[in-house]
Amino acid sequence: MFKNKIFNGILLTGSVIVSLFIIAKLSGVLQYAFVPQAGGEPTIKKRSFVVITNILPKEKNKLLVYYQNKGYEKGMYIQRLVGVYNDKIHIKNGELYVNDILVDKKFNLKHTYKIDRAFVNDLMLKGFSENDFFAIDENHFIANLSDSELNSNFSYERFINTNFDRDIFKMYGKNWTADNFGPIIIPKGKVFFLGDNRNASLDSRYTGLINEEEIKGRVIYPKN
Repeated sequence: MFKNKIFNGILLTGSVIVSLFIIAKLSGVLQYAFVPQAGGEPTIKKRSFVVITNILPKEKNKLLVYYQNKGYEKGMYIQRLVGVYNDKIHIKNGELYVNDILVDKKFNLKHTYKIDRAFVNDLMLKGFSENDFFAIDENHFIANLSDSELNSNFSYERFINTNFDRDIFKMYGKNWTADNFGPIIIPKGKVFFLGDNRNASLDSRYTGLINEEEIKGRVIYPKN
């Protein structure tokens, strides 16, 4: 009888936890989502899960969830909110300035680098795949890397894309690129998002400014 009481207590507790989780998920207090792409790396890994809530403030510089419905694949996007009303957004040589202040040092980001074959081989030994590199000649490749993945034992340098970007021109009517964008002042009711994997993200540089009311929640895991 005593064992039955313990078992019933555990079962009841488990039921309450499951019920609370279902309620939380349905209400948006806690939700989880699968992220299939690499636009949020290194904070959000490709093919990983994130936990989202709609009860915390949608703060600037945090990873937020918003609905995007402008021409590209429609749906929920997870990116970092970097610009709000009256902010001046300016990307110069791949570095983000908000109101003329360099802010990238606050975040853990990936940028594009030109690296040599020896560095490619080393990265592949650490788990990178051939699809993570783009060959530009026989001995040099393009790769998106975080600061922690750089290795002074090998040759590398930042790669800044200066080619005309048709998609950005279509959205803003300016000869901007992903690495040299703006300046632009964010109007009232709009916000500006960027992916942490700066050269592998479909964000506000391409989709345009997002309406504030399209923000649906905030990522609480992984910590950001």
